Amino acid sequence: MRATSIGLFCVVVGCSGPSGASDAGRDAHVGDEAAVGDDAATVSDAARIDAGATSDAAHVDAPALVSGTIVPLYTDPSDPTWPRLVAAATAHPAAVVVAVVNPNDGPTATVDPAYTSGIAALQAAHVIVVGYVATGYGTRATSAVATDVDRYASQYPTIDGIFFDEAAIYETGHEATYTTESAHARAMGLTFLVANPGTTPDAAYDGLFDVALVYESDGAPTAASLTAFAARRTHAGIIPYAVATLDTAYVASVRADVEYVYLTNDDLPNPWDTLPPYFEDLLAALE
Repeated sequence: MRATSIGLFCVVVGCSGPSGASDAGRDAHVGDEAAVGDDAATVSDAARIDAGATSDAAHVDAPALVSGTIVPLYTDPSDPTWPRLVAAATAHPAAVVVAVVNPNDGPTATVDPAYTSGIAALQAAHVIVVGYVATGYGTRATSAVATDVDRYASQYPTIDGIFFDEAAIYETGHEATYTTESAHARAMGLTFLVANPGTTPDAAYDGLFDVALVYESDGAPTAASLTAFAARRTHAGIIPYAVATLDTAYVASVRADVEYVYLTNDDLPNPWDTLPPYFEDLLAALE
């Protein structure tokens, strides 16, 4: 899901981010245990249980659900998208917001002061910030991936985690690669990990990442196609593009099956260089 080119699909399998409506906060969610395929309850799961909610698989009423969005923020911090995202997250604190920052299809060789201040502003608004790293569908050298991870850790030490793009965790055969790469990121203190496989992850990779992406294509997926993720909704999300208008009834329906919903009217060749005109309304629908 690069700024310059993207694959045919991308998918998000849930992460737990900050809920400004409570004191759970960004740090509590970033500290959640790796969750793809793991049976441990996340912070947001516990909040629902404490509230007397039924299980996700039983389609809890929307007001009891913690929901959010993962935003591919593939713009420079000087772009109006950054302060707009900050303002929207501040205005809608009950919606978990994760921003994927991407200086240059990954980090640059040296720190960019604009990203330092931009990341600080996002985090002050309780936005989880993860840095983009390409994995080349399992073909990129683990040493090159590690170099990118190390640069994020050293250049932007407050960053929350890593977004592993082009993740070939939809097929077996790359277990050693992604085990090494995810473990290295966690060892560097980047504990919130998002993988983008482009489809449903294979069970062989269970526990390596906190989030794995379940849909990215033009047009919103049908609500019926997402019900398979209901039992693991806290680890599922969608990021379709070319969605002209916001259908709040659709959002209300799918949030029972996927925790993270991002929609944009932008389109190829780069759907991630703007925020949709309905972004604020999307966050409101996710609260």
